[in-house]
Amino acid sequence: MFDYSNVLDSASKSWLHEDELTKINRRAFARSAFVKSWGCHTGESMSTKWRAATGVRMIGAIGKTQYMMEELPVLVSQTDRWVN
Repeated sequence: MFDYSNVLDSASKSWLHEDELTKINRRAFARSAFVKSWGCHTGESMSTKWRAATGVRMIGAIGKTQYMMEELPVLVSQTDRWVN
């Protein structure tokens, strides 16, 4: 798990800023890899930078996500959406 915010999650042992994505070895992912970020607003900038750095599309959220207990995050607003 990578934490991309300014507050590190207690479960996260490493973090990665979107401007550091070029440090990832492009060969680490298969071209058909499924990559999705469950974090807020990652579809607004990070998805584009991820694809440029790795060559693999990343699904991200336009808008906020909300974490519930033992569930994957959901989009908060009806105007929010997932993009890749």
